Amino acid sequence: MTDGVPRIADAPTDHVCAGCCMGKMREDNFSRSPEKTAKSAGVLDLIHSDVMGPMQTKTPGGCTYTVTFIDDFSRHVPVYFMKKKAEVLEKFKMFKADMEYATGRKIKRIRSDNDGEYTGRLFKEYLSKQGKDSAAHASA
Repeated sequence: MTDGVPRIADAPTDHVCAGCCMGKMREDNFSRSPEKTAKSAGVLDLIHSDVMGPMQTKTPGGCTYTVTFIDDFSRHVPVYFMKKKAEVLEKFKMFKADMEYATGRKIKRIRSDNDGEYTGRLFKEYLSKQGKDSAAHASA
C-alpha cells in the first residue's frame, strides 16, 4: 500500500464526480454497428487517413510519427509508424496492397485533411495513376 493515498473504502459515499457519472452511463449514445455508422456501402469504399506527430518519445525504431488508414465500413484501423511525414505515400501503398489482397476489393476513395503529405505532387500523381478519388476535408 502507498503512503498518503486514501483507501477506496474510506472515500465518502455521497460524493459523485462527473467522470464517475459518465463512466457509469447506461445508455449507449453511439451505435457500434457498421450499418448505422458507416457512410460507405462496403469495405474499402471510403478510407479516412490522418498523420499524428511528432511525438516527444521515439519508438525503439526511432519513429516519431504515425499514420492511420480507417476503413469507413468495417472500422478496421491499421497504424503505421514513420520517422518522417514524407513516408505517408509509402505506408499508403503498403496499406493498399495488404487490404486489397485480403479483401479482394479495390480502394475507391480516400479522405484526409489538407496537410501537405496528402496534397503533394507525388501522392496526387499516384492516386491519379491508380484511378482513386481523393477528398480533402478540414480538420476539426
